[in-house]
Amino acid sequence: MAANQSHMNYSPIRFSLFAVASLTALQLVAAETGQMKPALTVESDSLRLVVGANAHTLEFTDKSSGTNYCARNPSVAFARVKKAGKFFEATAASLTEGRLVLEFGGAGVSAALKVVGAKHSVAVEVLSVTGDGVEEFTFADVPLTLKGAEEEPFAACALALNLQTNVRELPRAASRLEASCYPRFGFASAKVALIGCPQKDLRRAMQEVVTAAPELPHSPIGGPWALDAEINQGSYLFNFGDMSEDKAEDWIKLARSLGLNQIDFHGGSSFRFGDCEPNPKTYPNGRASLKAVVDKLHAAGLKAGLHTYAFFMDKKCPWVTPVPDARLAKDATFTLAEPLDDSTNKVSVFVTEPTGNMSAITGFFVRNSVTLHVDDELITYSGASKTAPYAFTNCQRGAWGTRVAPHAKGAKVHHLKECFGLFVPDGDTTMLADVAAATARTFNECGFDMMYLDALDGEDILGGGENAWHYGSKFVFELWKRLERPALMEMSTFHHHLWYVRSRMGAWDHPTRSHKRFIDIHSAANADGHRMFLPMHLGWWAVKT
Repeated sequence: MAANQSHMNYSPIRFSLFAVASLTALQLVAAETGQMKPALTVESDSLRLVVGANAHTLEFTDKSSGTNYCARNPSVAFARVKKAGKFFEATAASLTEGRLVLEFGGAGVSAALKVVGAKHSVAVEVLSVTGDGVEEFTFADVPLTLKGAEEEPFAACALALNLQTNVRELPRAASRLEASCYPRFGFASAKVALIGCPQKDLRRAMQEVVTAAPELPHSPIGGPWALDAEINQGSYLFNFGDMSEDKAEDWIKLARSLGLNQIDFHGGSSFRFGDCEPNPKTYPNGRASLKAVVDKLHAAGLKAGLHTYAFFMDKKCPWVTPVPDARLAKDATFTLAEPLDDSTNKVSVFVTEPTGNMSAITGFFVRNSVTLHVDDELITYSGASKTAPYAFTNCQRGAWGTRVAPHAKGAKVHHLKECFGLFVPDGDTTMLADVAAATARTFNECGFDMMYLDALDGEDILGGGENAWHYGSKFVFELWKRLERPALMEMSTFHHHLWYVRSRMGAWDHPTRSHKRFIDIHSAANADGHRMFLPMHLGWWAVKT
């Protein structure tokens, strides 16, 4: 009996010790991962997002199945900052007065976020960033076990909700959700929607997010609505400038014979790049003449497209001549070392700062001009001295129709930006919006249906390659808000923000040989378009002998 009692007493003790040891081990793991201390739990109808006290994402969970798609090996902090070229991950998170407060150990930085659930998404907004020298703030970063494949039952996507927010991934089912903001455009109010929903509901969820975002364009024939618009399925002929009122019927017959239902009016010949002023030789009554041609196309059941060079402007535009606008973009400024008289002779323009890095090389794709802006005069040069005395040499006064005038010593000498043979507005001034307004005026008054923003791939000239996403999108957004009706819109480049207005993709330049191989390559590329819910086409074609 005593032996039995002894055995009976020992067994519970051994079990109890084992249980305590196991629980302690779990607690240690949980403490390391923050699982025992969730700082934030927020839900949408289909998604649960949990951020731990250690600032790592603990859950990105499909509420229907209970599956947590958050990648945990390795675990990644929900946010990070960049200082002096080095990244610092968030090390602690807490919920204070409804705000998610993040600390970045070693960086001397803290940040506050507003995180709220919507129907199919969780919105993350930057409220503040405290601390000096922050170069970049990635305020959402959620790696997933999802691959972004359409056969997966659950889909995730990050959608930028304004122009302060940079999402590098295109809008589609993704394997990592990430959003960043920068001091140049302001940290506060940067905002992203993190969508998590059943795969079959992704397009509808994207529509809901875009509809609810006041700072985004709402195109009924672009972005998540593009597949629904019949106009996006058409094909077009290029009109490079000779479609006048008396030739419109010939173009209509040609389009019908080829089974095409759209005609694209290419700028540079049909109208001037920049202010979109119609060519007076073809359209003697200006926009009224151009509208008369578009009206004839509409009467025949055809659509008309305005093919611009985005924000670039012809050197005959009123912003350039006869008095150049102070808002023309410049990439360098010098100081006049000697006064200039009003002589029209070719001279040297002497400046106090070194000119060794200045070039006289230009070309269609070259980001460089040979034009100087001094007071109200433009001056071109063909050389620049590499050593003192510094000067621009062999200069032509009164360039591009401006007036030759005297300039005092100490006057500012600005070097203008140029690409595609065209000048550029300063993207941080109202001039970008002015060019957008002029483009919208021609679109509206002439009754166009489509718009191709060619040369938008030169958007890097506005603020550097690292900021191209912002300035190119800024121009497109300024343009869109001035349109009186939705435009079928395409452009010569593509990134996240452009998707909101983009109606279709695939306008590659035409092949000159191996046409079947070109179609094979193009078709393979087009297969990816449905992931973004955009119609695709086989691009531009030229019939050559």
